[in-house]
Amino acid sequence: MKSIYIIPGKAGIAPIRNYRVRKGKLSIFEAYVYVMKTEFLFVGKLTTNYLKEGIELYLSRINHYLPASITVVSSAVTPGKKEYGLKKESEAIMKKIAANDFVVLLDERGKEYNSVQLSMLMNKFMVNGVSKIVFIVGGPYGISETISARANLILSFSKFTLTHEMIRLFLLEQVYRAMSILSHEPYHHS
Repeated sequence: MKSIYIIPGKAGIAPIRNYRVRKGKLSIFEAYVYVMKTEFLFVGKLTTNYLKEGIELYLSRINHYLPASITVVSSAVTPGKKEYGLKKESEAIMKKIAANDFVVLLDERGKEYNSVQLSMLMNKFMVNGVSKIVFIVGGPYGISETISARANLILSFSKFTLTHEMIRLFLLEQVYRAMSILSHEPYHHS
């Protein structure tokens, strides 16, 4: 795997210094890589304070590497009107996604990655010039087929059923872990 060292910056082209040891000598070269924006799109408000604190913590840590933000769309599902509510949520989500955004949907039927594989995926996105990646977590009733069809990647964190609030914290922690792996920082121990 080619590795890059990330220098914090705003979205756009940013200089990257990579240090290599060749025949006992340290050589430094500069390259340019596209710093992608990262957006976390969630359905429904958080109600648990400890999760809010954890999410804020990891969002600030991610922002050390990449410009990241959280967008919350209102939950529209009401008892007895699930399909109508999911349709309304889908419309709100689709308004937040641009045509060239790389969309990652979290769904229990998705593909599972470990932390190192996720970091390699993030590296691939940056090296290939993905300008913005959008991670979507649906509400308690899931997500519509419209969003599933729009997703470039469907990702699963576990075969266990996890609450839509907890998965937000787990997602941010794993994105932070992926970025720390790419930066060769000691947060991840493997």
